[in-house]
Amino acid sequence: MKKQSSSLKNNFLISMPVLGDNKYHDTMVYICHQGEYGSMGIIINQEYNMDLETMLHHLKISTNENILNQPIYHGGDVQNDRGFILHPHNSKDNWLSSYKVSEDLSLTSSVDILEAMAIGKGPTSTLIAMGYIGWGPGELESEIINNLWLNCPVNLDIIFDVAADDKMQAAASLIGVKLDSLTSHSGKA
Repeated sequence: MKKQSSSLKNNFLISMPVLGDNKYHDTMVYICHQGEYGSMGIIINQEYNMDLETMLHHLKISTNENILNQPIYHGGDVQNDRGFILHPHNSKDNWLSSYKVSEDLSLTSSVDILEAMAIGKGPTSTLIAMGYIGWGPGELESEIINNLWLNCPVNLDIIFDVAADDKMQAAASLIGVKLDSLTSHSGKA
């Protein structure tokens, strides 16, 4: 009998209070990839003190009045000088460097999407992050076993339409959890 995979890809992870003062305390991650070589996700609830228009100016990409300005997120500590754009998947898109995460979402890291967004021609819903969070083989699974993360199903409205400060509770509500009632002590039954 073949063992069924329990992939965390295309799920939210919410940091548990047991993380305490860890750098990922109060963090919500969207898992983009999980495989034998490790896992990769984007932190989706920590805004940088920068917006898209400012970032495009730094990249010397011209904008026009059609730009949909939005915040930039701290996606993680890995390659934090590189942008990653999470957006609804569209089979007609032809971005130079894009990864289909699920039937609903893609992750694009090429500058052509930013150039299109600068003139209002890119995806209408996006979350732009600098960097990503990564785990080596088995690390994420071990952190889940040790109750460091709460796993929740993905919800596109939470990614694109909920304010950064409200995303964690909105996701936890999907599984009936009130974050303020969680304890910083963990255990195993």
